[in-house]
Amino acid sequence: MLPLGAWRICHQLVTEPLRSCDWREATVNRLSRLHFCNRAARATVVVSRVCRPACARGLFAAITRSRTKNSKLPSSRTPLAVKPALLVLGAVALLAAVAFLGSALTPAGSSRARRFSVAETASKSAPNPLAGRLSKVYGTNIPASRYGTEVADLEDEGTNIAGEQISELSPLRAAAFTGPEDAYRRYSERWIAHALADTQTLEHALAAGQRTAAMAAWEATWSDYLHLGAVYLNGEVEIANRAIDGTPGELPGGSSDPRFTGLHRIEMGLWSGESLASLIGFDVRMQHDLAKLSGVLQRVEMTPLEYATRSHEILEDAQRDLLSGMDVPRSRQGVLGTAAGLAATEEVFHTLEPLLSGRENTEGEVRDELLMLHGVLASIRARHDGRYPSLSQLGAFEREQLNGYVAGALSALQEMPGTLETKARVPVPKLPAPSQAEEAAEREAEKTAEGEP
Repeated sequence: MLPLGAWRICHQLVTEPLRSCDWREATVNRLSRLHFCNRAARATVVVSRVCRPACARGLFAAITRSRTKNSKLPSSRTPLAVKPALLVLGAVALLAAVAFLGSALTPAGSSRARRFSVAETASKSAPNPLAGRLSKVYGTNIPASRYGTEVADLEDEGTNIAGEQISELSPLRAAAFTGPEDAYRRYSERWIAHALADTQTLEHALAAGQRTAAMAAWEATWSDYLHLGAVYLNGEVEIANRAIDGTPGELPGGSSDPRFTGLHRIEMGLWSGESLASLIGFDVRMQHDLAKLSGVLQRVEMTPLEYATRSHEILEDAQRDLLSGMDVPRSRQGVLGTAAGLAATEEVFHTLEPLLSGRENTEGEVRDELLMLHGVLASIRARHDGRYPSLSQLGAFEREQLNGYVAGALSALQEMPGTLETKARVPVPKLPAPSQAEEAAEREAEKTAEGEP
């Protein structure tokens, strides 16, 4: 047995080195495990020198067991050869990458250039057009310092910095309007056929002495004719239109002029109480004029500008001549005529939709406005038992609403000719700079106006 003092000395020599060792850290860090083992070994040597060997071994074993009771010393079975193996594997991968890169960049052993190699194609390439320092935006003659200003002016006002009007839309080919115009001709043929059928109904009513039936037949015939819409052109079409739908205000003799025939001559006779038999001749002549117009429309030449502008002019005529009652002073059927004009406008717009697609927002704006106007006319008709009322029967609110929506449609339709332009805009000539004498005179005039001596 050792004395108590010797045991305390041995306990202190062994436990102090062990107390400073972090066992949990040793589970992660192999160096900590080695550190612990070294300090424990040194402690054992010290104990063996102070105590007898048997007691020292027993003491060390007891202390070690008490330390490892709750936290076991981690195993150090991780092979030390792992690191060298990883280094060797990384070196092999690096050498393989270098060898692959070198083989890709090394020229072929043959002195003969391959068909699509750089050496084969370089001699045939054109000189680089971008060589050197460029001062203008590529593809234009605009200096780079001014290009941003040009684009900003174009977006804001449609003019360039020189004050010239320009458009960001490329002009359309005139041949692109052939399809829409042919579609309109087919449409017009159908409505001329409807009008001819209704003129025959009108003739029968006049011959039978039925004024109310004759009035209804006249309204149907007039509405059919206004569905044509785009007949207001020059040349033969204009002459035929004046004979069919002309008003007395266009003639020197007024309503008594012998050239006043057609729809409005029959309207005057029906609503003024003239003999129905006396109106049959005008109806027969109108049938002849409608048949003639059908042949004229098949060979008439329409320019793209005339056709694109017509969509706006149809409703413009309805607003000015029909809703005011100027062209229908007796029947007062301005709402009926406006509805027919809207149908003609929608047809012209429909034929031009393929050309309008993707060119600004004109297509969407026109479509929305026409739909709203169509809805207003449908609501007015529904409130009057399914018939379009005369201007005298139209209420004040209905009149204001109808005029407002017609104005909205016209505002959208006026953008169509510019959107469908076939020619580049002609620059507006700049005003010449004033001479020195003109500038001096202008300054004198300003001084005089301001009261300066």
